[in-house]
Amino acid sequence: MNETVNTQLSAAATLADLPYFSYQVSPETISEEVAEEFQRHSELPGVLVVAGDRVIGMISKVKFFERMSQQFGRDLYLPRPIKLIPEVAAPKVPPLVLMARTPVEEAVEQALSRPPAFVYEPVVVRKGKQLVLVDMRVILIAQAQVLSKKNLFIQQQHLHTQQLLEKLKVEKERNQEYAKRLESELTRTQQMNEALEQQERSVREQAERIAQLNQRFISISQVLSERGQKAFQETFTGVNQITRHTAEVYRLSERLKQDVEIIDEATHQIAEITRQVKHLAVQAGLIASRSGQHMAGFDFISEAINKLANQVVFANQQVEEMANHFRHHIREVVQSTASGEKIARSLLSQVENTQQAIQELQALLNAEAEEVTTEYEEMPTAAVA
Repeated sequence: MNETVNTQLSAAATLADLPYFSYQVSPETISEEVAEEFQRHSELPGVLVVAGDRVIGMISKVKFFERMSQQFGRDLYLPRPIKLIPEVAAPKVPPLVLMARTPVEEAVEQALSRPPAFVYEPVVVRKGKQLVLVDMRVILIAQAQVLSKKNLFIQQQHLHTQQLLEKLKVEKERNQEYAKRLESELTRTQQMNEALEQQERSVREQAERIAQLNQRFISISQVLSERGQKAFQETFTGVNQITRHTAEVYRLSERLKQDVEIIDEATHQIAEITRQVKHLAVQAGLIASRSGQHMAGFDFISEAINKLANQVVFANQQVEEMANHFRHHIREVVQSTASGEKIARSLLSQVENTQQAIQELQALLNAEAEEVTTEYEEMPTAAVA
């Protein structure tokens, strides 16, 4: 038999976890033997009267000795079989039989539901095929332990709940703070989205303007390309013409140089002739003063003077011819110079047109760049979280 209550009972303890007593007797057992057994084992709560696997009855030690303490009780029941005791033969309240898996609290509840005089009677527990007795005092002690365990568990749970509530409160405050921050971030995000949408619209408008500007650049580039190509072609043509005119001027200059040399030579000849004429004139004067003495020499002088005069005429003709050549060459040089000036003016006009086109392009680029820069600076800047 077991009589020690396990102090390590869990909150879900059942009757199977409690100490029990397996004292059983047959219906024919003499009551005196049961009384002796009760006296030898004071911890016995009662005795089961069974026949095979069938419970005939159960009598507690308290009820047994109460019956024996009545008048003529000992003489009447001790020498006879136990089945004759009224509490076994015809009990007013049948014994409470419970399964071993019954929880302690449920067993106490059912036991306390019995009539007051039978509240503390032992409980019959069926453990498989075995029938045992569990003292009600043991069940109540077990219930106290279970309740203590449960109370401790409840206190722990309450403490844990308090801790959880504190944590929950902290988390709630933190969540509220997070909610405020989230709301603030949401507002900032909305503002950023609006700013981004505005920037996107500005970018699209700038892209369209850049596309238009590119188209204008292409048109201006084509115009510049055509003008530039034409100007370059005319420039090359003008340069070639100027080169040819320059060569022509150089050639005319060479011819004028040769003519000048001829003129210089004729001039020297004329000077020489003039000197000789002067000399002859002096000689003629001398001869004339001596007219009576040497007339033959005067004829020689006259012939020489005529010859010189002819040479002077020839020289003058050469000089006149050279002068005509000079005039002709001068006209050619003037014409060549005028042609070169015309070509230079044309080239200057083309260069001025090209420069004007470049200036217009530069002004357009500066205006567009300034406008794009101004719009970019005026674009709202999105706040970065």
